[in-house]
Amino acid sequence: MENKKNYALIFTYSFDPEVSVYPFETEEEAIEALEKSYTEELRIDIEENGWDSVGTIQPDKRYACIKTNFADRTDSTEMYVGNVHEWKNQS
Repeated sequence: MENKKNYALIFTYSFDPEVSVYPFETEEEAIEALEKSYTEELRIDIEENGWDSVGTIQPDKRYACIKTNFADRTDSTEMYVGNVHEWKNQS
């Protein structure tokens, strides 16, 4: 029997219309993945790319955001832990 994925780590980017979704069995796994992804993405922006990126992560660790200011725009990467629900068509 396949384990149901009840949680997801969701990435959105202000500079890319694609939304990435990574399913997890538990909320703890999704939060751990968010923390690791947030830390690594912020590190890459600052250390490897040399940008003045600023990150915030909520105390419950279900949301994080990294913002990078450029001369002509501000880019943001947002990460969320969300619940996965089965769609039931109501028609």
